[in-house]
Amino acid sequence: MQKNLILALVLSSLVYLLWYSFLEKRYGQSQKSQITASAGVESRDKAVTGAAKQPKTDYAKPVEEKRGEVKKNWTEKAVSLKTSKSEILLDLNGANIRSYVYQGPVSPVELVISPEYGIFNCFDDLAFRLLDKTGNMAVFEAQTQNMVIRKKLVFSPENKLNTLEISATNKGSQSLEMNEWALGIGPGLGTASSEQKENTKVWSAKYAVKHKDRKNPSIITLKENAEAPGWIWAGLDNRYFIAAVTGEGIEKRNNLNFSQMEIDKNKAPYLSIPFEKTSLAPGQTKSWKMNFYIGPKDYGLLQSIGQGLAQSVDFGFFAPLAKLANSSLVYFYDLSGNYGVAIIIISVIVQIIIFPLSWKSYKAMNIMKKIQPQIQYLQQKYKNDPKRLNAEILDIYKKHGANPLGGCLPMLLQIPIFFALFTALRNSWNLHGAPFMFWIKDLSAKDPFYVMPVVMGLIMFLQQHFNPQSSEPSQAMIMKWMPVIFTFMFLSFPSGLVLYWLINSIFGFAQQMYMQKAFKGDKQ
Repeated sequence: MQKNLILALVLSSLVYLLWYSFLEKRYGQSQKSQITASAGVESRDKAVTGAAKQPKTDYAKPVEEKRGEVKKNWTEKAVSLKTSKSEILLDLNGANIRSYVYQGPVSPVELVISPEYGIFNCFDDLAFRLLDKTGNMAVFEAQTQNMVIRKKLVFSPENKLNTLEISATNKGSQSLEMNEWALGIGPGLGTASSEQKENTKVWSAKYAVKHKDRKNPSIITLKENAEAPGWIWAGLDNRYFIAAVTGEGIEKRNNLNFSQMEIDKNKAPYLSIPFEKTSLAPGQTKSWKMNFYIGPKDYGLLQSIGQGLAQSVDFGFFAPLAKLANSSLVYFYDLSGNYGVAIIIISVIVQIIIFPLSWKSYKAMNIMKKIQPQIQYLQQKYKNDPKRLNAEILDIYKKHGANPLGGCLPMLLQIPIFFALFTALRNSWNLHGAPFMFWIKDLSAKDPFYVMPVVMGLIMFLQQHFNPQSSEPSQAMIMKWMPVIFTFMFLSFPSGLVLYWLINSIFGFAQQMYMQKAFKGDKQ
């Protein structure tokens, strides 16, 4: 039973870790949208230029031709805005965001992948003029024969919710019908240079839906057009950033359109939110006001914003523990000023908490080692009588107070803690770019010189060498190779996670030496 449990623990750990370190990197390569990239562009342009198809408008120029001009000339007519954390460039062609540079802890990050599309884009076939501008606000207007389209963008100085206001006014003497249009998000979303390699594999289009019987909203990844009644936000995200529109302040939208576009030979997700046709009487104005967020997936910041945006931070299967680990890291960082020190403190606290179990575990393993000759004798004696063999082994266990599962309890307890901290370290914005000391400049990235994983593997090997050895050949082989397997796995893991496991290994080895001395000469 003990052998099977350890095998299950090791295999489940490997599967879980490989899910994050391999399958997650492959995400997106196997995704196949039911809408092709070209169909996505066609449907997007049809929605955006819907109003252009009115007979008495001057929207006649094809969008792709206009987009080519945008790609070449938009910087010549850029309107710049600035907040405490970002620099934004808006183009008069469409009055759309063509560049959004966030000042991240690792480096400035350009979140707009494709300037010719921009982000949070609509009416990009119209030539706007600038009406008003302050440091973080700009108002644009485009005029056709009978209609005026106005766009106002206000960016939060604290990098919280921003506002986009759009209005259409019928200036003519007859009623007009404004065709359907769409607000586009994407394609794709940028990230820090250190994360570029994996970015195209982890970015995705998502939306959140609130349920009456649940505290937190459900996050759903889009792979095709979908009906999403009651969504509270919709947008694109990657590991560390998100660009999303909230459902608050606009009429309830039930449909979300998804497609993929090819950018630099990569499939980039594109999300559009359709708006229906609108009839306008002479002099009538129709307005839409919506809030949007673009920036880091900072859990604390997103919690303060609300709208369920904090759920975009993926804390994995052990989410409650991962959130606790993240909060603990922030707390100990506030005390120490260093996230690496915070990880060390948490590691020591965890080891202190599980020390009583470790003591019982080592004692159980020590007893099991001592009664192995008796068990082997019984296995030979009653090899043809399994029922009698089990009864005799249980008697020996009872006589010596042995528990074959006792040695696995600390491992069982540490697995969810390990996975929770792994997820927190991998996805927490607080640790993105957080330095430790010497060559460790980013605790969310791997050790560039592989020093900590190798040292960790050596300590695990010594710890395994001094442990009471199992008489089961297959189990002994697994335990022998475990330090090697873990070392190779940890080579590409976040250095913060390696630091946690390294401190655990050092602390565990010290405990082991102490317990070995304490149990020396024990003649149970």
